[in-house]
This record gives sequence, structure tokens and C-alpha cells, in this order.
Amino acid sequence: ELRTPLTALDLQAQAVVEAREEDREAALRDLRAGVARVARLVEQLLAIAREQHGTAVVPEPLDLDELVRRTVADFVPLAEAAGIDLGIESAEAVRVAGDADALRRLLGNLIDNAVRYTPAGGRVDVVVGREAGVPSRAVVTVTDTGPGIPPEERERVFDRFHRVPGTTGTGSGLGLALARSIAGRHDGEVLLQDGPGGLGLRAVLRLPAVTSP
Repeated sequence: ELRTPLTALDLQAQAVVEAREEDREAALRDLRAGVARVARLVEQLLAIAREQHGTAVVPEPLDLDELVRRTVADFVPLAEAAGIDLGIESAEAVRVAGDADALRRLLGNLIDNAVRYTPAGGRVDVVVGREAGVPSRAVVTVTDTGPGIPPEERERVFDRFHRVPGTTGTGSGLGLALARSIAGRHDGEVLLQDGPGGLGLRAVLRLPAVTSP
């Protein structure tokens, strides 16, 4: 998995060396983008390795709504640069127990996927609350106006390195696999559904809620 992007980096570096003066800035931008892609792939591989060999979750009470707010804020610059309206539609105060860093990585992967695959001018809306009729379950939904994922592919995209045929973008094919692994360690789950009116995609994270005094 690393061989192909590293080969691309080598070619991009060669292009910088051979570029004419007026083309060098564009060649450098391509090289920097390639470095960012490889760095993200390495980060995801390390996270997967930690999940595989990690210890059991030591429960720590967390304000899920606040964790979501901080994670969304991290991705606002990326969304703005891509011309996408990213925001929190509603956030009910709800607590969960778990690993804050791991859950933030999970949420980040869901939001990152939505932003990366939504075209300019689109929206990504995040909602936090309790599942209707099931107050003991916390729910986070990330809904985008992107191309969506065909129903027959929605389970396969949780496999490592699997990408929907024909999709464009810079994803590594690891984000959803990592999200499902982290959710499972927290006795939760991640599901993919149609967006409103059958358009776009909705990622749903369900976690056990904590009843605070």
C-alpha cells in the first residue's frame, strides 16, 4: 500500500527538478499534496495497528457533544477550502464512557470522509443526541450531499483498503475500517444510510450513553 504513493512522490520530486521556472510552483504544490497523502496513510496505518494490539478501553466519562464540537472545528478550515458548508445542526448534551482520543479519531474519520467526497457547494451536517425511544443510546450522524455509496457497497467499504469503484479523491481506504474498530471497542457501531430524500450519505455512530447524576 505504501509502494504506489512513494513511487508517485519520487516522480513528483523529479518533476520539480525538471520543471521550467514558470511551472515549478505548480509542481511543488503537487509534491506537497503527495507528501500529505502519504503522511495520512502512515497515520491511518499506525492507528489501525494500535487498534489491533491495543488494550481494552478504560472507561472515562466524556461529553460527546463537546467532543463532536471540537472535532468539527478541526475540519472547518478543510471544508472552507473545499467550498463546503460544514456545521453542527443540533447537539444535545449526552455523555458516553470511553477513550477520548480514539473517539475523536473515529469522529474525525467520519467527518473527513464526508468533506473529502462532497463536491464544492455541498453541505455536511452533524447531529448529536439520543436515539429516539432509546435514551440509553447516544447517536451522532454525519450527513453529506455527496455522491453517496451504493447499498451493495456499504458493508464492503468497512474492509481495509477497499474503495468504491469509480470514486475519485485521496482517501486511503482505511478510515471506515478504523471507525468501525473503535466503535466496536466501545460497544458501539457505525452504519451507513441514504441521506435525506435518498441523496448523499449519512454515517450513523451509536454508542451506549451514560446516565449522570
